[in-house]
Amino acid sequence: MIRRVLQISLHADPLTYGDSGAVGGQQILIRELVKHIQGHGYGVDVLTAQANPLWPEKFSLGHLGQVIRLSQGLDRHKEGEWTGIVDTLAEEAIAWMKESGRDHHLIHSHYWISGLVAERIHQETGIPWIHSPVKMAEWTQRPGDTVNRDRVETERRLLTEANAVVVSYLSEAEIIHGANARLPVYVVPPGIDPTQFFSRDAGPVLRTLGLKRRPVIYVGRLELARGLRQALEVLSRRELPEDFVLLVLGGTRQEVQRGMPVSPDLAELAKKLGSHVQFVGGMPHRGVAPFVSASEVAIAPNQGPTLGMAVLESMASGVPVVGTRVPGVQDWIDSGEDGYLVNPESMEELWDRALELWMNPNQARKMGKAGQDKVHRLHTVTQMAEQMVSCYQEVTGIGRDQVGVGF
Repeated sequence: MIRRVLQISLHADPLTYGDSGAVGGQQILIRELVKHIQGHGYGVDVLTAQANPLWPEKFSLGHLGQVIRLSQGLDRHKEGEWTGIVDTLAEEAIAWMKESGRDHHLIHSHYWISGLVAERIHQETGIPWIHSPVKMAEWTQRPGDTVNRDRVETERRLLTEANAVVVSYLSEAEIIHGANARLPVYVVPPGIDPTQFFSRDAGPVLRTLGLKRRPVIYVGRLELARGLRQALEVLSRRELPEDFVLLVLGGTRQEVQRGMPVSPDLAELAKKLGSHVQFVGGMPHRGVAPFVSASEVAIAPNQGPTLGMAVLESMASGVPVVGTRVPGVQDWIDSGEDGYLVNPESMEELWDRALELWMNPNQARKMGKAGQDKVHRLHTVTQMAEQMVSCYQEVTGIGRDQVGVGF
């Protein structure tokens, strides 16, 4: 008999084209989790919100998985309005469950809006429910952020209703324990696919970009809280070697056009830096890997908590990371061994460290190899799936020997 998990990810469709939008890391994480827990005999149905009416209502994701897109979308609503459509989403989700005739043994929701829908299903069906907050609002506030008070109150309440919580790193677990000491909290770090992110020949990428040597790379969103603007401001005041280049991978098609950022402040900084910065724009996730592995060092100037997928992907590619001491960056880097950590406001030190590695390729390779070894030991998609399955078994009371594929 197949043990089925109902994953609810309304905010992040794991099959959305491109992973450079607002929920890139979350999309990747859920997609890889769904694919790999199927190898343990779990059937997985992922409920998400319709982001594009042209996309199919159902689409397979692995041999025992599928994505089901509810008719209601979130994109046309501001986050503050999401609570107003929870009833519609929950009713449609429950109707789909009844029509499908599938017997789900567990619900796993991702992000607060998905948690609200999962709560309704849990109350009606009694199915055990695990919730992943994916960075709670009241402790992830970053420069430029506005706080949705309804979201804050909802996130606190969900911690009193779920059977268990899964988080990505220990500091997040400590905060949740403070909110509800009796709630079981499981820490399952993100996992990287080492068959996708690995060391490879930099030549093709360097020739494509017209570069003489490996660049420094930034992968992520272009918003203020990610720290890119702050990093570029400091970099623009430095005397740089003629062949130094920073590659910026990220941003939607509306944010980067013809190799230039649309945002006026980023565009001004790009003009100041001239040939020392290239905005490549966003691309499908698999397209990112060759650019990362062709780089000498990666920077993660985040000003607040993040999942840190780009950090782990860089390390898996044998590229050391210079990042800030924030959750989701500091959790993965051993400063001085596989990269360096600096305070979020210390962009001068970040560039000191990044340029030190860029100018010393042998040191960069040595640190990159240490990071790659660590990812292979601790942070692969296989390990993530195994840890998550163990959580599922504890919450449902179903042991490993009871999970199997039925015909």
